[in-house]
Amino acid sequence: MTLDLEAARRQTLVTSVNPDEIKKLLSGVLHMSPHPRWTLPEEPTWLEDPFEDRNWRFQYHMLRWLDPLRRAAAHGDDRAYAMWSRWIHDWVEKNPPSAPTTSWAWTDMSDGIRAQQLCSASTLLAERDPEQLEWLERTIRVHAEHLADPANMGNANHALHQQESLFMCGRVLKDERLWQLASRRMSTLLMEQYDEQGVNAEGATAYHYNNFLWWERALRRFDLENLPRPDGTDRHLQAPEEIAHATRPDGTLVPIGDTDVQNPKQVQSPFVAYVTTNGREGTAPKDLVKVYDAGYVFGRSGWGTRQRPFAEQTFYSLRFGPSRRVHGHPDGSSLTYSAGGVHWVVDPGKYQYGRGTARDHFVSRAAHSLLSIDGRTAFKEPYTELTHRSITSRAHEFVVEDLSYDGIEITRRVIFSTRGEYLVVLDHAASKRQITGVQRWQLGTSVDAEIQGNTVALTSGDRSGVLWFDDGPTEISTITAQDDPFDGYISTGWKQMAPATAVLAERRGTALTFVTVLSAGSMTPPTVQQVPVAVPGRIVLDVTINGTTERILLSPTAVSFPAI
Repeated sequence: MTLDLEAARRQTLVTSVNPDEIKKLLSGVLHMSPHPRWTLPEEPTWLEDPFEDRNWRFQYHMLRWLDPLRRAAAHGDDRAYAMWSRWIHDWVEKNPPSAPTTSWAWTDMSDGIRAQQLCSASTLLAERDPEQLEWLERTIRVHAEHLADPANMGNANHALHQQESLFMCGRVLKDERLWQLASRRMSTLLMEQYDEQGVNAEGATAYHYNNFLWWERALRRFDLENLPRPDGTDRHLQAPEEIAHATRPDGTLVPIGDTDVQNPKQVQSPFVAYVTTNGREGTAPKDLVKVYDAGYVFGRSGWGTRQRPFAEQTFYSLRFGPSRRVHGHPDGSSLTYSAGGVHWVVDPGKYQYGRGTARDHFVSRAAHSLLSIDGRTAFKEPYTELTHRSITSRAHEFVVEDLSYDGIEITRRVIFSTRGEYLVVLDHAASKRQITGVQRWQLGTSVDAEIQGNTVALTSGDRSGVLWFDDGPTEISTITAQDDPFDGYISTGWKQMAPATAVLAERRGTALTFVTVLSAGSMTPPTVQQVPVAVPGRIVLDVTINGTTERILLSPTAVSFPAI
């Protein structure tokens, strides 16, 4: 036997025991979050799929759900050991790599997480059943060689979990070839998955957060072995600041891509501590607006003061860049907006993985707050480019060119007034043939909408807002909780959703221009008036919030705020 038991002990990061968890498993009840409870069979076939859910199958074959039994057994629980041993041996016997019972048995990442459980079992068998160590070593070796084969390597965080596991296998097997291979691969992954600004490549703020935690755990394994961390960790360490910028004033991540309601408080960083404690702890980042080259703009009115805490500030986000991301959506040019403690405009969220009516809608272009062309199919992998940015003490301005449709030019110009804390959005679409442009605003679950001419009055509790549209020929409508076709919902958690109104503004022609103002968060309803001007191409608006009026002048190339 050549297993390094001390390495296995060092690399076992979780040793705690939850008595309630053990009691459930010993009674035959399996609960793998976020799925319902399920009664384990007397004899597993490993084809079980009680909820017809790919994530459940994925977790089932990870065998991570058995690890609480291993921990309890290590603390002397004989029943836990017997159950753990029976299920582990049954899985190994019925799922050799050459002829597994199901393809889910050796799915990438599932193979790696399972290998970690096996490595951690080394010390348990050494104490309880040393005659089984030879079997365990063979089983770990089979997993290690499978993970080492480049043909079995997944992508993004799946690849990370696999290489973390290969490193652990290499240390426990005392095989330098394996852990050195894992280290090299992790260096490559770090350079691929993080850019120089610390932004993860997976396209969802939840996965920016998750990947930081996962990488922290994986890199800690090198520290425990007194080995240098792989190259590229400097990029990973930039991630907490980006996570802080992506956090809304209520302390939750802005739901971009496969992200539902999530608080990033587990990240150990003064920046993240600040945004998740309403400024009571930590330190605020220095920038009020941050542009990340990976395709994110995060802006806000402030980081909080004694007179106006962080939770009462205004926040917005704007997406651009490629849509091909592991957990990203086709959301280029999409906006979100939070003010006065209300999420007025949101992204639709994740809901689940796989296919289904709700999931297909939530990940579609049509579900996001941007301009779409009715009846025209966008490119499968559309791209939006940030072509202009201007950040001053009076306004933040961005222009995004949307290259999503063949033969149609779309641009979105976004201006945030730092004093009025409202957004002005100018969308333009041009085509040789007549088109119908649909500008969508996906409201949050607490926001009610009432159409009043060319404005939509927004309310949420005692807070008010407005979506104002210029006087062009616009058809304004709302959709709430519509099942056929599915629309008017947002995801609130795993396979959970809630009614949420979408405001749609439609225009037809060959050259379409939408001028829209989104102002919200005040106690009294904001108002917008368009001021007639003689100079073509100029737009002048008077935006009144809480009795104070700000005049904004938009020319094709500039923004100014003339005195009234």
